[in-house]
Amino acid sequence: MDNIAGPPVEGDNFFGREADINTLRELLEHHDLLLLGPRRIGKTSIARALMRVMREAGWRVVEINVATCDDERAFVEKLETALRQETASLGDKLWDSVGTSLNAIRARIQVIRIPVPGAGSLGVELRAAPTKDWATVASELVALIAGLDQRWLIYVDELPIMLLTRIIRGDPTTGVERVRRFLDWFRNDVRGLPGAARVRWLVSGSIGLDTLVQQHAMADTINTLRQVTLPPFSEPEVIAMLDRLGARYGLALAAADATALLAGIQWLQPYYVQLAFSELRGLLAAQPGAAPGTLIDATIEQVAQSAAYNDFHHWEKRLADQLAPATAGHARALLGQAAATREGARVELLLATLAERLPNATAEEVQRLFVDLRDILLRDGYWGANEDAEGRRYRFLLEPLRRWWLRRNTP
Repeated sequence: MDNIAGPPVEGDNFFGREADINTLRELLEHHDLLLLGPRRIGKTSIARALMRVMREAGWRVVEINVATCDDERAFVEKLETALRQETASLGDKLWDSVGTSLNAIRARIQVIRIPVPGAGSLGVELRAAPTKDWATVASELVALIAGLDQRWLIYVDELPIMLLTRIIRGDPTTGVERVRRFLDWFRNDVRGLPGAARVRWLVSGSIGLDTLVQQHAMADTINTLRQVTLPPFSEPEVIAMLDRLGARYGLALAAADATALLAGIQWLQPYYVQLAFSELRGLLAAQPGAAPGTLIDATIEQVAQSAAYNDFHHWEKRLADQLAPATAGHARALLGQAAATREGARVELLLATLAERLPNATAEEVQRLFVDLRDILLRDGYWGANEDAEGRRYRFLLEPLRRWWLRRNTP
């Protein structure tokens, strides 16, 4: 296994997650899936591993990244292109039929209109034929593959970015209504098509679709998606991972050193294990003869610094992407309190922090806001809850992120 910390991993470099893949495979028999979690926890890697497993089981699989799609029409175009490429390998007779249908659908894509509530049609008609709503053409596309005697998995990556940054923020007047229509199409129109059970969807993104819909009062639009997350590795899994990395790079860690490294990371997602191993290798190369155990804390510091401008700024930006400016500020203030110590902050301190920031709010209003933000930060992997004899604390899950956050918010 190579020491890779960054891009999605495949093949021999994909380690573990066998139980998670089996769970996802079983769920896909009856559900569409929403894969939740922050950046760098391996969503793309496991999605591609799952695609490989489903293809081996006889399914046809398609992956589309829609982060750059400016609107619904661009989504339909990207989906059509991917399906065209996948169905090109069908037998000649069947492909002739499918290809003809795809050509007709592609022609209709050229005249899609995007309905804006109360504003008629948006977009430029490129042909003389009557324009069609994007949802109608998209449904035709899905109905075409649903009519084939095959199972399909369509992996849609970065859908929340398209919906939030491209549509809602790109169209302040009607963007929310358009996103609701998109998700209603996904929930109702697609599921109502004949043969729809032969087409399963896996949706993910680096910002949370669950948080997005809650912030815009449309949580009902994703209630048919089965929400799943990727848990961190167990300590035995990480030890096995370190053993394989150690064998590959001639760096066998003693049990005590490996345990100390795990304790320094805390949140044992494979990306951060890979990153810590890489930093430890670098420190050992710079200090020949040093014992690995003497460099564990320096390794965690290096992770906090090396990931800062790539990963950790994303954690901060993610709050601004998902939440209103004032609400994001409140979330950052709570995290600032939790970052002060490894043990985190008590509920009483966190409530007092919000009350100080909201002097005109009632105690009930402060508590309601705290509960909302607490749940977002729990769900998105910023912090976890610990109970002790004195009550509940909320602490950062990832120790290098806590150290970065503390420095970031300390004058």
